[in-house]
Amino acid sequence: MVSVSRSLLLTSLVLAACGDSQGSTAATATESTGEATGNSEASSGSEATGAPTTTEAPPTTGGTTEAGEDVRPNWHQDIAPLVTASCQSCHVSGGIAPFALMTYEEAKPWAGIMASDVAQGIMPPWHALETDECQPPLPYLHDPRLSDDQKDMFQQWADLGAPEGDPALAAPLPPPPSLDLANPTKSITMTTPLTVDKVGNSLDFFHCLSLDPGNDAPVYVDGIQVLAGNPKIVHHVLIYVDAGADSASWPGGVKQNCGGGAGIGNAQLIGGWVPGGMPMVAPTGVTTELPAGARLILNVHYHATGGGPEEDSATGLALRWSDTAAEWSTFFTLIGAPGVGESLNGPLMIPAGEEAHVEEYEYVVPNNIPAFADVRVWTVLNHMHKVGVDMRVWVENAGGETCLLHTPKWDFNWQRSYQYDAPITESFRVRAGDRVRLRCVYNNTMSNPGVVEMLAEAGLAAPVDVGLGEGTLDEMCLTGVGVAIKGGL
Repeated sequence: MVSVSRSLLLTSLVLAACGDSQGSTAATATESTGEATGNSEASSGSEATGAPTTTEAPPTTGGTTEAGEDVRPNWHQDIAPLVTASCQSCHVSGGIAPFALMTYEEAKPWAGIMASDVAQGIMPPWHALETDECQPPLPYLHDPRLSDDQKDMFQQWADLGAPEGDPALAAPLPPPPSLDLANPTKSITMTTPLTVDKVGNSLDFFHCLSLDPGNDAPVYVDGIQVLAGNPKIVHHVLIYVDAGADSASWPGGVKQNCGGGAGIGNAQLIGGWVPGGMPMVAPTGVTTELPAGARLILNVHYHATGGGPEEDSATGLALRWSDTAAEWSTFFTLIGAPGVGESLNGPLMIPAGEEAHVEEYEYVVPNNIPAFADVRVWTVLNHMHKVGVDMRVWVENAGGETCLLHTPKWDFNWQRSYQYDAPITESFRVRAGDRVRLRCVYNNTMSNPGVVEMLAEAGLAAPVDVGLGEGTLDEMCLTGVGVAIKGGL
């Protein structure tokens, strides 16, 4: 049976999320209501990560050492370089994380929590894993994972009382991941402020913003940065191209309560952002066209703080473009439910009480790809909601089976795309007739923390049957595949 289908050929510049952010054992993100997938998900509706919060004082570690004492590992010689490289895209002053890790004084009280989180693989957050079932064809870009030796170093540091070491012997620090787009062509922001506050038990709201990039001729975009006007409430953002500028009619450039999508029926998703997300930069030689006169729509998922009204008056985009198309162009295909492809199990339905329910989908790459066209996969993302626990996507063809992405410890609070770390000419090639397979596993019992959270949000006490949809009590089995094309279709 064919799944609910959206024939999307979406040009895509997909986000790479930060190396470290919300969701630690000390401060856990609070998730919400809503929807589908974007680039931290990928569809016409989505949920991503929420900002972590904590009301407790930071924990302390036992033991003290003088700054000049020769104890290893210590902050200046061993720990600071790791924290700079893998944590400081979020754990900075004013960042999305609940505390900064810029200095020894800031980091020391958290040494025990840091050691515990890195040992468990909670921090830095990363869910694309190599498994017995999946050995991806290429490494992933921006992979912040620490080696076993580095994890042990955090534990040793905490066990020693988090010694500072001698600043005079400090190891060189790598540059922290930059959250700013290099050399943007233009920046645009929302034109009408929005106020977000809790309404009853609802903390989550989806409002669409229409932005005018002002290009009177086609331009070719290779970089996008989301500018979050109020990081306290901007939960995630999806970016769409409104080629016909239909959203220009929205009063003040805003369509409130627009749901999980673009607020119009013919927009194309080109990117997404979650707090701490890095700029969306396509591989070298790959661009996406922004037609003359087109507008850009931001679907902003606002998450109220619960502490009173907050205003957002500055959310927008920084864009980098040229007036010349690159050799490769992009599109983005959504496979599964609610994407293209065929269900192998019938309509998606997860019975209450089932602990390992499986849904599978298959999509056959159409034969309208000419033999001369070179089509390469450069980014992949998985998306489920809170009942999901494990998801895998792979390709079957005459050459065998290639696993693109496996997220065996699915966490709804941490969704992102995974871009291959290779030139586009070395990425996995797709040909007509290839079969893309999806396998999603769900745990619809109270042993799944996501189900407990989902039911609490809906005011229910026991699991219920879950079907396909965009709401809190719905599910999806969806993979977004970003493809670059040379040679035309």
